[in-house]
Amino acid sequence: MAEGGDGREGGGRSLADGDLRITDRVRRSRVVKWLLFTGDRSVVAVVLLGGVLASFVLLALARPVDIEQLLSETTTLQDLFLALLRGAILVVSIVTSISSIVLSAEIADITTEEERVDASLEFRRRAEEMIEAEVSPGRPADFLQTILYTVYTETLQLQSAAMASDDEAFRTEVEAFADDVLTDAKATAETLDGAQFGTFRVLSAGLHYDYSWQLNTARRLEQQYDESLTDSQRAALSDLTDTLKFFGTGREYFQSLYYKREMARLSSSLLYVSLPVIVFISYLILALDGNIIPNARIGRLSTLSVFVLFAYTVSLAPYVVLTAHVIRLAAVTLRTLSAGPFILRPRPQHDVVDVEVEPDPNQWDRPEEANDRNRPEETDNRSQPEAGEPDHSGAGDRGADVRSGSSDDSDSDESGADPQ
Repeated sequence: MAEGGDGREGGGRSLADGDLRITDRVRRSRVVKWLLFTGDRSVVAVVLLGGVLASFVLLALARPVDIEQLLSETTTLQDLFLALLRGAILVVSIVTSISSIVLSAEIADITTEEERVDASLEFRRRAEEMIEAEVSPGRPADFLQTILYTVYTETLQLQSAAMASDDEAFRTEVEAFADDVLTDAKATAETLDGAQFGTFRVLSAGLHYDYSWQLNTARRLEQQYDESLTDSQRAALSDLTDTLKFFGTGREYFQSLYYKREMARLSSSLLYVSLPVIVFISYLILALDGNIIPNARIGRLSTLSVFVLFAYTVSLAPYVVLTAHVIRLAAVTLRTLSAGPFILRPRPQHDVVDVEVEPDPNQWDRPEEANDRNRPEETDNRSQPEAGEPDHSGAGDRGADVRSGSSDDSDSDESGADPQ
């Protein structure tokens, strides 16, 4: 199998383009990868809260604040925690709204539910015809893995059919294209092996596999070399295009199910966290007003300062839980964003080859402008007398000028001069 690269213009990606490879699409430090994708959201929230508390302690050590003076002379702390209490209550209402939106999509009459089931079964039947199996896998990871294996085998067939072509440019582009598709399909299928739905391993198929680029390239090859393609080559490209569309449809559907599941988890997590936080903040405000919190020294900090810092960190728990879930949803969305054959991910310029279309400048005219341009000619045509009618005011001469293609200006026409 050729190592794609030299001599191809836009046909495929070079193996040197490491930033676009499957293993590099999420090429980040382990900490960032864990924070955005693989980490359990509850653990991520606890780690973020620990970071907030550590930051507060460092700031208190660097620039100490006299908490006792604030409590005795102002109501700043009470106002601060009161604002956090209102925010926590607001989060509960937001969670209720989110849950209502998620549930509204699931609540339907029996006819709608039957249509959903029928659509899913029809999609699986079409997939079974494509993969030549009696029953397609029921688990999302296994289903996508089977589709990827079909992509792999059809790419091999396309590669074999292209080797018989007399067009060297077509062979080179298909070889480079097939090299990338085979590598990506195999690596993604290995990632899906044994994965459970809802885990990052299933999402990684959408995160890594750039089916939009492959679909766009396959369609371009089919159109660009349409006149020179044999029946087997055309059939191979058509089959690969259909299979890639199936993979994209399945991936987007499973991704939508994942989003619903994550939103449900977010709603339950926020409700579990918000109620204890509301109770805690309410008691804290009363305790601060009653001055019942003991004040002693612990090194450079007082127990009152430590308690206030800890209480403030706990008060931020609902917002941190929301952040932990939303950053993963946003990161997954950005990396799985696709629009069929349209390429939304940044790629090297030589990877994206579009057909150059140069429209006629007249096509950009507005309808009224186009009519204005054609009106003089239409007026001249209407000014020509019909057969048997006399010609008045030299109109016949001007009509003759138009018919003969004369370039005389309007002044010579109006003077009644005959064309030379």
